[in-house]
Amino acid sequence: MPFYHALVRPQLLSESERQRFAASVVDVHCDVTGAPPSFVHALITEDTEQQLGDDAAHINGVIRAGRNDAQKAEIATRLSEALAEIAGVDVDAVRTTTRDIQASYTMEGGLLLPEPGSPEERAWMAGTTATPT
Repeated sequence: MPFYHALVRPQLLSESERQRFAASVVDVHCDVTGAPPSFVHALITEDTEQQLGDDAAHINGVIRAGRNDAQKAEIATRLSEALAEIAGVDVDAVRTTTRDIQASYTMEGGLLLPEPGSPEERAWMAGTTATPT
C-alpha cells in the first residue's frame, strides 16, 4: 500500500540510479514499519513543468495512518538522504513529506489492510489469517 512518488529534476537520475532509489524506498519503508516488500510502491517522474523551484526533488509518501511521528520522521530523513546520495545533490535540495491514509481505505491484492500495530495486523503478518480485515 505505501506509495512514494519522487518528482525529480529532468535527467537528475539515470535508469540505474532510479532503480537504486526505488530499492531504497522499499528498504527504508520495510525497515521502519515492518511492511512486506511486495506492498511498497515507488514512482519516479521528471519535473517537466518546473514545479520544483530550486529543489532537486520532492518525495511524497502516502502511508497507512497509525505510524508514529518518529517513524514518519525517520522515513522522511532516510529517503531524503538516500535520494541526495544517489543523485549527488545536497540533502537540503530534497523535500520529503508523508501523508496518512486510513487502512480501511486501502486495499492490497484486493484485500483491505489492517490497522498498523493492531492484533489483526500481527496475526496477518504471522500468516495466521487468510485475509486481513
